Amino acid sequence: MPNGLNLAKGRDMKPDPSGKRLAGLWFVPGLTTTNAWSFLFVSFTTVGLLTAITGVQTNVLSENFGIPARDQGQWISGLVLWTEFVLLAVFGLVGVAADRIGRRQIFAIGLLLMGLSYVFHAYAFEIWQLFGARVLYAVGIGAATGMLATILADYPQEISRGRVVAVSGALTGLGVVLIKLMFGDGARVLVESLGLSEDSVLPLGLFLVAAVAFVTAAVAAWGLQPGTPTTREERPPVKELLTAGVREAIRNPRIAVAYAGAFVARSDLVILGSFLTLWGRFAVESAGLTGAEAQAMSVRPFAVAQTAGLLWIVVLGFLLEKRDRLLALGVAFGVATIGYLGMWFVGDLLSVRSIPFLCLLGAGQISAFWGATTLIGREAPKASRGTVVGAFNLSGVLGILVFVALGGYLYDRYGPEAPFIMVGLANLLVMAAAGSLMLKESRAAAAAQRAEGAA
Repeated sequence: MPNGLNLAKGRDMKPDPSGKRLAGLWFVPGLTTTNAWSFLFVSFTTVGLLTAITGVQTNVLSENFGIPARDQGQWISGLVLWTEFVLLAVFGLVGVAADRIGRRQIFAIGLLLMGLSYVFHAYAFEIWQLFGARVLYAVGIGAATGMLATILADYPQEISRGRVVAVSGALTGLGVVLIKLMFGDGARVLVESLGLSEDSVLPLGLFLVAAVAFVTAAVAAWGLQPGTPTTREERPPVKELLTAGVREAIRNPRIAVAYAGAFVARSDLVILGSFLTLWGRFAVESAGLTGAEAQAMSVRPFAVAQTAGLLWIVVLGFLLEKRDRLLALGVAFGVATIGYLGMWFVGDLLSVRSIPFLCLLGAGQISAFWGATTLIGREAPKASRGTVVGAFNLSGVLGILVFVALGGYLYDRYGPEAPFIMVGLANLLVMAAAGSLMLKESRAAAAAQRAEGAA
């Protein structure tokens, strides 16, 4: 079938009745109801704990270091790049450790490190303390997100795999929004209700996020299934990724477009999370707000964008399921282009007028990410799937390094809109590449039909 989905086969597939069924989702035999509920809980919180750092870093720089938001661009870039370099060093070790001592132990350790990182951010008043807290955060997310991906592959039966991924994705999106609001509005409400000073809002927000991490660590440690992973991801060396990845991209131009999509789309979320929250902080400081109100309002634009992206998934899922994947990628990056370039017209980020632009931004970010991911999932050949997907992920990492470094410079030099315009133009180039390839394929198909008719 054109999208690589055998729908009839999916309808004929039968669940294994020896497995657990929870809310219409079938899980593999051996999992208990507690394991399944624990999986759904960690899906809800883990990525939210990862993205909470985008609100934390700009508020820590403002409150603990006295650096105004208008000057934080290259500071944010430096912190994100530092995190990426630590992650590159950690990912391989995490896989080995999970194979040796078990995934739930590694998951719990990762979450504990993330929680400790947020606690240490509250007491970071020197540069070495800030970067030290960031190392803990990077090691923590490397362990926790790696194990989340592993159990997402291991837990569902094949008949429910798509629905489990969809439910997990919806819970993830909801958790991202709620944890961000907990750090902002939740801390503000507590400070006001307890009669605390405004100086308490930042550490209190950090302690709330840390508490979520510690609770999630306990759920992972005692609620997930014990044992080592049954699904082990291939980890080819970088040289093999480059050679095999380039070879397949030359053989199949659709894979080359997917690599370009990953290069841009993986950085979209980092740019949106880091620089939209930074822009929010810049806006509240420009409006003369400080303390609890500033912390709460700085994260709201991100929450609006993420909520819109979460709702847009329903429409996006239909597009990705029913249309040719290259066409879907082109449309997805078209939405992302509109979303990111539209930020040029926002003006006051805190005004109601900005909401439609933020909604477009959230829809655009999630469209680009899933558009690229579904195309590589369709086109990666079985014989070299591990190396092609690995090269795809490597493209994403390189994109993050490039766009974050440039984004910080552009933010400081040209203003808060600049990183978004840069990413919008990059999305436009990917959309153009997809359209050009579709036109080439259409002409080739028409020529083949004419040749067949002439014969």
